[in-house]
Amino acid sequence: MLISSDELISQLRDTNVVVLDSRFYLSDHNKGRQLFLESHIPNARFVDLHTQLSSEETEETGRHPLPSIEDFIETVQLLGITQDSLVVVYDDMGGAIASRCWWMLNQLGVRACVLDGGITRWLQKGLPIESGEATSFSAVDKIKCDLTAFSLSVDEQDVIQNYELNQFCLLDARAEERFSGEVETIDPVAGHIPGAKNRPFSENLDSNGCFKSPKLLKEEFEALMENELPFVHYCGSGVTACHNVLALNIAGIEQNKVFVGSWSLWSKRMMRLVIQSQEDV
Repeated sequence: MLISSDELISQLRDTNVVVLDSRFYLSDHNKGRQLFLESHIPNARFVDLHTQLSSEETEETGRHPLPSIEDFIETVQLLGITQDSLVVVYDDMGGAIASRCWWMLNQLGVRACVLDGGITRWLQKGLPIESGEATSFSAVDKIKCDLTAFSLSVDEQDVIQNYELNQFCLLDARAEERFSGEVETIDPVAGHIPGAKNRPFSENLDSNGCFKSPKLLKEEFEALMENELPFVHYCGSGVTACHNVLALNIAGIEQNKVFVGSWSLWSKRMMRLVIQSQEDV
């Protein structure tokens, strides 16, 4: 699930290793690719969260809905990823974006891991970089996978039904001030989904921006568990929720389901209810 900079540098010449740069900024959708062109890990290829790891937002979705499985398989094909590939994904946010790609690739049966510490750690260690477009590579044949992939995605109706069925506990990966509703600069409503617990994804990292030890992560997540209910993860738009999924797996706890619509979809639901109540009056 994780690979260190030292491990990756020793494997960069392996033709089965595919390195993906997933840097993304909500305030500037072009910034990630621009930074990639300025400098990136040798042989890396750029993957865009907004257009390749997500489909277009609608009134019925959150900010970063999953693409169709067919579209994602085509993206994987165009990135030159085969069934034999080991995909290493990195960003500059401690894995906040890379973990979404990791989560999606794993559901296709593709071996994938996240570069611990990302390009930030890579640069701190003085490891080589290159600039410009990605090194030439060719699209490959479609990987063979079960087309029921993305089965780990939970929808809005599942969350609603859970209030009666009580099958899982929601875990919110946003910062505490957004969870509490003290700050909200993105979505139309502040707060969190009723009954959810908070585990900011940043708490999965140590002071160096790398993941904490499996032992420590396990202790911290187990302290949040109650009644042995599994977690379903969410955040603002189903991206950083995957960071908590990754951290749990590092800790040896396989609880991989994500409410991809997350707060950006739930807040739309709340707005619809407000509008409906006003119309009823």
